[in-house]
Amino acid sequence: MKSAFFVSVLPFAFAASTAMGIEFEADILPIFESKCSKCHMEGNSKGGVALDLEEIANEIGAGKAIVPGDLEKSELLKLVSLPEDDDDHMPPPEKGSPLRDNEIAKLKEWIEAGAPVGEEKPEMKEEEAPVGLTKRPDPIDGNWTNREGKVITATLIRVEGENAVLQMNGKEFPYPVGNLSDADQAKIQEFSEAMKKASGG
Repeated sequence: MKSAFFVSVLPFAFAASTAMGIEFEADILPIFESKCSKCHMEGNSKGGVALDLEEIANEIGAGKAIVPGDLEKSELLKLVSLPEDDDDHMPPPEKGSPLRDNEIAKLKEWIEAGAPVGEEKPEMKEEEAPVGLTKRPDPIDGNWTNREGKVITATLIRVEGENAVLQMNGKEFPYPVGNLSDADQAKIQEFSEAMKKASGG
């Protein structure tokens, strides 16, 4: 009888647990405290972003680090989900350990639920200028012309020092920016500045 009772109530218990959903203070705040506190908590707000309980509401909304109900536009989620060897991955290696898969899953569930902090979900206002974590620019597909007039068809992934990191046929390789045409150098410079702004640099 005991085993039959346990089996019969298990689905109900699971459903009740799921219905309760993710709570900010119980599920999300401990992740921020464990992985983000060195730069974004306890008086620290690198890039203008603070994730303390008293400050988190300022980072939630249209055009901000966390966009309720929209995983694609939530820049904070993008940065913690990047490969660990990506220059923009958060937290940086020297500041903390990467979020585990289950922690990222909790963060996604919380955002999809509207990123509630307390009893009420943050109100979504009209789109406003990004604050703190600016949108990371998308890689640029195109043709790049060098000083000799040769055209290189590749995707600009990032800029490292004086090199543009290009991707071709699934492989990345550095290419000196100074060897490209003036127009392409200007385009890469603009991309680099956008990347720095997005990472709070």
